[in-house]
Amino acid sequence: MPTLSNNSTWVNTLLAAAAVGVIVLCIIGGYTNWDAAHNSEEIVRNSQVQQNARSVLAGMKDAETGQRGFLITGDESYLALFHVGLGRATEHLASLHNDSLTGHLMPEQIDRLQQGVEEKRVKLQEAIDARREGTDEEAFNKARDVVKTGASKRLMEQIEALTSEILASQDVELRRREHLANWLAAQNVATLAIGLVLTLGTFLAAALVTRRETSERNRAVTKLRTERARHIAVIDASMDAVVAVDHTGGVVMLNPMAEVLFQLRERDNAGQPFENYISEQDRSFFKVLLNPQATNTPVRSNVDNGQIVHGLKSDGSLFPAEAVVSRSEIDGHLLFTVMLRDVSERETGRLRLREQTAILSRIRDSIHIRDMNDRILTWNEGAQHLFGWTAAEATGIIANTLLPGYSSQDEEDIRKDLLANGTWNGERDVTTKDGQVRTIESRRSLIVDGASATKSQLVIDIDITDEKRRERVERRSQRLESIGTLTSGIAHDLNNILTPITMGARLLRNHYSDPKVSGLIDTIVSSADRGTGLIRQLLSFAGGASGPRKLVQMKDLIEETYGILQHTLTQTISIQSKVDPSLWSVMGDATELSQVLMNLAINARDAMPNGGQLTFEAENTTLRENAVQVSLPRGRYVSISVIDTGMGMNHDVMERIFDPFFTTKDQGKGTGLGLATCMGIVKSHDGGFAVYSEPGNGTKFTFYLPAQNGGIGQSVASTEADLPSGNLQEILLIDDESSILLVAKATLELHGYIVHTALGGAAGIKLFVQTSADISAIIVDMMMPEMDGSETIQALKSIRPDVPIIASSGLRKPEFGTGANSAVAFLSKPYSDEQLLKTLQRTLRAQ
Repeated sequence: MPTLSNNSTWVNTLLAAAAVGVIVLCIIGGYTNWDAAHNSEEIVRNSQVQQNARSVLAGMKDAETGQRGFLITGDESYLALFHVGLGRATEHLASLHNDSLTGHLMPEQIDRLQQGVEEKRVKLQEAIDARREGTDEEAFNKARDVVKTGASKRLMEQIEALTSEILASQDVELRRREHLANWLAAQNVATLAIGLVLTLGTFLAAALVTRRETSERNRAVTKLRTERARHIAVIDASMDAVVAVDHTGGVVMLNPMAEVLFQLRERDNAGQPFENYISEQDRSFFKVLLNPQATNTPVRSNVDNGQIVHGLKSDGSLFPAEAVVSRSEIDGHLLFTVMLRDVSERETGRLRLREQTAILSRIRDSIHIRDMNDRILTWNEGAQHLFGWTAAEATGIIANTLLPGYSSQDEEDIRKDLLANGTWNGERDVTTKDGQVRTIESRRSLIVDGASATKSQLVIDIDITDEKRRERVERRSQRLESIGTLTSGIAHDLNNILTPITMGARLLRNHYSDPKVSGLIDTIVSSADRGTGLIRQLLSFAGGASGPRKLVQMKDLIEETYGILQHTLTQTISIQSKVDPSLWSVMGDATELSQVLMNLAINARDAMPNGGQLTFEAENTTLRENAVQVSLPRGRYVSISVIDTGMGMNHDVMERIFDPFFTTKDQGKGTGLGLATCMGIVKSHDGGFAVYSEPGNGTKFTFYLPAQNGGIGQSVASTEADLPSGNLQEILLIDDESSILLVAKATLELHGYIVHTALGGAAGIKLFVQTSADISAIIVDMMMPEMDGSETIQALKSIRPDVPIIASSGLRKPEFGTGANSAVAFLSKPYSDEQLLKTLQRTLRAQ
């Protein structure tokens, strides 16, 4: 049996051997662990190579997807994916190139892959360029032809094959590394087994620790790879731009949306100052939040300076955005993450809404919006101008209580039409804030939301009060013109009837001295004269031309009328005059204008049976645009008003006051020609009438006359005591009324003329051809059938241009006496023997 010492020696030897063995095993184990750790790093590196290869392939597929979207739609936004995919493929291809430099990949594989990626990029770009040229259809066909060549597809297949080749080679290397790891593990086990007798526990623990460390390392690598891929996927899929900024303010990372938003690529802008991507006015806010020295800055901050911040694109344009900045610490260094959300569409919508609101407020038409319960929601300046209510007063009020009115449809029917048809148009009389009744053309339209649900109603109101008044004036003017035309024809026929009666009665007076017969003749003459006066009133109403026009000062005529009325009106009516001392002159007939003033004054008197106030007003007026009430062009006018405080008139009476023979007076107290005659006289002076009246509140008649420059013209009427006689001059009478020819011939022959008569223009021309050399003057009726006076005069002048011609008509026309083929004098029917003889004598003297 061995001794203790031997045992001790054996133990010591064993211990020494164990110690040596432990040392040797530690050395061997350490070397083996180093190989295992190196092998694990190679496994991680191989995994990264595979990930880069897959990323290159995925990037090219993304680029091809973006290109296909652009080719199909022509939408440039698809090219964002194209550029991001190419950038991703290029980035990971660079990583593979670095791996080839470290010996993890064969350089020729990377060169072929890089060549394939470049050729693929060129083919994709050719299709894009082709798609951009020409019209949409031409560009699409060009791009389709490029794709049909199949070159792009073969290049993608080549890239896929090269990627598969790289992945396969890495799989082989990875399996070799895994076998090496297993072999190293087995070697560790064998080494530990040899020294198991000596240090079983130690070496067993070392083996377990080694295996555990290897397993944990593999799990850490896998977890790191998974988390990194997850984070990258989340950031890349974000609809917001994400920018990572380091503690120096330089850009570390841009996600795809940031590249699209800023129009740049991450790899070309790494390290650039972040402030280069923000407008100058917003940089101060980011400077505070990205300050690494600030300790009181919160981990997450919203950039809010009271307005939207503005990002700066690579082309220098700005875009509005909402921004959030967060800060974190990695490996002892601060990292800032800036997230930007593009709000261009929202801000554009707000701007458009503000612009539309501003435009709406400036529209002159009344525009307001009501809800479906007729409560006013919005109210523009046009509505305030038309109705008098401000937006603050109108908003929130039920429309019908604010704007009471009348239309042919009540509100319930309008609402039914609006809901059935979506629109309603109509006219309404609305009472404004100041109590005026305005006629409006109202248009209503339904406003619906995106789901076609009825939300409110748009109401556009246009004031057509003046237009309606103008239409009434025009209709009245047309009616009066028609009546005037009829009146002219009647007056012409009556003149032809009264002329022989008047002249014949006076001829009979010269042959009968019996008082009874003379009295009867005087009655006939008086009745004929009354008929003549009535006809002259009708002609004045019809707008026939007056006698010679001169400069007239209306101030003098008003003073003359004022003086007459002071002595004729009852004491219960007071008169006052308000005349501008610098009143302009007018061109007109003083007698006729005095008649207008007197007629209006008499009407005012009759409207005040219980007394009142009669006022004459006259002033200078300049009409800047067509006056609604009188339909006169712009220019300078003298306005004369006759105002009473009498009983006034209602609307129906005012519509008819200028109609001939219309009167509100009792039977026998008025003919209805007074105002009609006034209208005719004023119109013949190129003027117009305006009337305002309210029942019980009096009436105001205003007429406007064109103003002239100069003073009052003076005329002296010459009178002759005896009727002039002729000296056997031969006179030709042409008329279509045989009775006029008979009486006029008798009158002229009685006073020393030789007279030839012709019934109608053709007969007169025929007779004049035979006697033209002997005729001293011709009297021609202007209103004859078949051949009127103008044609007859022209024919007579063509036979003998120097023959003096006197025109005669019941319609007085101012153009007589002008022109080469016109008459030299005018004889108005019905004329007396005195008018006939004096006009003929003046004509012969002038010759």
